[in-house]
Amino acid sequence: MKWNSIVFKLGATIFIILISVLLPLIYTIDRLFYKSYLSEAHYQINQLAAQYSNSLSSREDLDSLQAVANLTKTEICIIDREGKILFTSNDEAFHQDTQIERELVEEAYSKKDTQIEYHNTTNNLNYFVSGKPLYLSNQEDVGLLVFSNAKHIKKSVHDIELLLWVTMIGALCMALGFTYIASKKLASPLLQMEKVTRDVAKGKFYKKVTISSNDEVGSLATAINDLGQELERYRNRQTEFFANISHDLRTPISYIKGYIQVLQDELYKDEKEKDLYLSIILDEANQLNVLITDLFELSKIESGQLDLQLNWINVHELIESCLIKVALKAKEKEILLQKELDTNIPFIFSDGARLEQILMNLLENAIRYNKLNGHIKVKGVVEKKKVHLLIEDTGVGIPEEDLPYIFERFYKVDKSRSNRIGSTGLGLSIVKHLVLLLEGEIKVKSTLHKGTTFYIALPFNIREGIKDKVL
Repeated sequence: MKWNSIVFKLGATIFIILISVLLPLIYTIDRLFYKSYLSEAHYQINQLAAQYSNSLSSREDLDSLQAVANLTKTEICIIDREGKILFTSNDEAFHQDTQIERELVEEAYSKKDTQIEYHNTTNNLNYFVSGKPLYLSNQEDVGLLVFSNAKHIKKSVHDIELLLWVTMIGALCMALGFTYIASKKLASPLLQMEKVTRDVAKGKFYKKVTISSNDEVGSLATAINDLGQELERYRNRQTEFFANISHDLRTPISYIKGYIQVLQDELYKDEKEKDLYLSIILDEANQLNVLITDLFELSKIESGQLDLQLNWINVHELIESCLIKVALKAKEKEILLQKELDTNIPFIFSDGARLEQILMNLLENAIRYNKLNGHIKVKGVVEKKKVHLLIEDTGVGIPEEDLPYIFERFYKVDKSRSNRIGSTGLGLSIVKHLVLLLEGEIKVKSTLHKGTTFYIALPFNIREGIKDKVL
């Protein structure tokens, strides 16, 4: 496993969090238990001392203390005010008639429950001590001391502490295994995404990430799959773009080259045929010029190098001007041009030349793909602080499956027809880019063999929007 891998980092993070929680928790439990156990031990010794002091009433009762001491595993001493040991249950640990420390004397005559630990130098053992004054019938002023070996109590505490720490180590081992499994499971989708994205970068767009959850990781996997599809589509469009542009450039050049060769070799019958060839050369040159112009225009738009000239525009006059310009072409196909504009359409702040380019492109398409004796209607209304323009025709229409792609570069619904009538396949792509650049929207509806309608919505004033876009 690599130290800088996501599995290691994720696992280490989870493990450190677990340790950060478990260690303070175990330590706190250990300290609480230790204090509680010692407090309980002192309490029991104090209780024993209290019971002994209450049950002894004469020196004759002292003989029973030896049996009680053996039964309770404690050591019992009776002392006087000077600290002299008058009675002991264990003469090896506490010698009778010897003096005991002043601290223990005070403990014996104290009426409070205290917690004292005492180290006996005779046998080198530690004891928990509790003392109580005794009131014998002969009114002797004596005190009772009860000693409990701390070794047994601390051994019990140590055993429980050991159990706690062993439990913690076991829990950490289990946590380590859980962490490894969890980190592998959590990191597995990310590692798969890395592999798939590298494959996609190499052009293997068919590679997909398995979506195993509906959370953020699943959403990321979906996004990567969508990205792969978009990249594949972009590559296909790019390939088709170069194929189309090479074809559209090669075709007119081939015509021009061929007919120039014919004219150069004087392979024509008469002047009429010569003029025909010259006319073909001119048409192909014009077609080539349109293609190059459209490519240059589209390149400037997509690279953000297109400068906009913003002015207040009279929409009525602009539409009227466009209809006049296409009137001759419409007349050739006996197409009726109509307009239906609301009188309340205001001046709009936009780029008049680009808006005219949009309308001219749509009107020329409407004429190009219309039927004989058809009609074209331009409508204009105001809704929600926007000017809505509709260009509808009675042309051949667009198949429903082609509608999502008509704004793509070089997309042609009927390639043979488009080539025959001189379409480059770039016009609608330019139209959409220009509409978006003018902060507008464009939509299309079409019914095959019945006609097509383009919807354009433009804001009244795009000064701020255009300013942000240009900057």
